[in-house]
Amino acid sequence: MTVLRRPPSSALPRGRTAPPLFPAVRAVVHDRAWAAWGATGIVGVVVAGLLITSGAGGVSEVDLDLVQHASRAHAPVLDGAALLVDRLLGPQLGAALVLLLVVAVWVVSRRAAAALTVLGVAVGPWAAAELVKLVVQRDRPDPGLLVDPLIIEPHSFSFPSGHTALATGLALAVVLLARGRRGAPVVIVAAALAVAGVGLSRVWVGVHWPSDTVASVVLGCSVVAMLLPPWLRLVDQVEKRSRPAHPVEPSAPNSSPTTDPGRTRS
Repeated sequence: MTVLRRPPSSALPRGRTAPPLFPAVRAVVHDRAWAAWGATGIVGVVVAGLLITSGAGGVSEVDLDLVQHASRAHAPVLDGAALLVDRLLGPQLGAALVLLLVVAVWVVSRRAAAALTVLGVAVGPWAAAELVKLVVQRDRPDPGLLVDPLIIEPHSFSFPSGHTALATGLALAVVLLARGRRGAPVVIVAAALAVAGVGLSRVWVGVHWPSDTVASVVLGCSVVAMLLPPWLRLVDQVEKRSRPAHPVEPSAPNSSPTTDPGRTRS
């Protein structure tokens, strides 16, 4: 007798639920500690921005010296790379990169919660940076003080850098996905170098002070540290409530309700 077997399905069997999201990250997540560090980092960035704007600490003088050095050191290859970064992480193409990553996560994992988590991690730092800009209201470098500013943006605020914040969010999202997998250390180093490159490019084109880019990295990491643990806990609660109340046990193979193995033919 030939027995037909169904091909294996990617869907979870009835009565079973998907494993927790990002288990390798959960192993190092501590809600209270992460929330405390995150809140401290956010407040610290805002206070630092207000102090810099008021002229305290001498940061502005150091910032101006570094921006002027960058403006005198332009080279065609580096100029082209910095301008490319400016376009890639601008509002339109930056949103497209985030959407592409989110769709890829959903297609691979088939879990809306995973895609939404990546979306929040990628966009959260940028959104926070735009809010902090409105609070601090620091002016961008004056093009008149630079030898060769590649980009002039006189009608927007500088602190912190939106491009660097978006790069930080995308890097953290990639690290979140790579954590616990083979090659994760390489991914983490590459992500950190990419964020550093984006921050340097903003100073290179003359639209940001160095302290703007440093503040973006601190702010982005702080926002994710504060919001990721409660979000994962919320996802757990939602998935727990969505589990079936009475899981259906799979029936034994080759069994029939009318067959009694203990009955003998008379």
